[in-house]
Amino acid sequence: MKARYLLIFSTILSLGGCGSSPPSTFYTLDGSAPILEIAGPKMEQILVGVEPVSIPSYLNRPQIVTRNTDDVTLMISEFNRWAEPLSESFSRILANAISEKAGYPAAKPISLNREQAVYRLQVEVQRFDGTINDKKISKNDKVFLDTWWTLSNSSGNIVYRTRSVFVQSAGENYSDLVRAEQQLVKELGETIADYVLKEA
Repeated sequence: MKARYLLIFSTILSLGGCGSSPPSTFYTLDGSAPILEIAGPKMEQILVGVEPVSIPSYLNRPQIVTRNTDDVTLMISEFNRWAEPLSESFSRILANAISEKAGYPAAKPISLNREQAVYRLQVEVQRFDGTINDKKISKNDKVFLDTWWTLSNSSGNIVYRTRSVFVQSAGENYSDLVRAEQQLVKELGETIADYVLKEA
């Protein structure tokens, strides 16, 4: 009987040990400060309406995904997660980046009333991850943003379509990696803003 109680007690201890795990850290793609003053010459109309961004299914998950240096093996971090789905945050952050570069609130995500925007922007993300060596982030690792983006007029006719690829250093930890991804989205927004302002 004593041996039976000892076995039960040992089993409970082992289950308790298996149940413990480090807490998850949550990251946001939105690293910019809010715009305190909104004023500009075209407040009456949104210049760019950002459609929901197309994100590959392997990326559109709570866990942050990185890629091994062999470029075919993915690593999904259970303890480093996005605070919100990338498919929801990307279009908002991109719109903010376009507006910051344009100098007025030029862009916002849209789902209804698309005809109110001068341009409608569609973005197809091909890749948005870091290449990590031996499962540990180092300053020699890189983060990539590869997108196709398309501008259409209010009638739905395509006026411009191109591919943009941006690269940043991954830094030394997941916080650095997310900051690098924030910068990549900002660079994409600035590129789009440059074209729109040239044509506006």
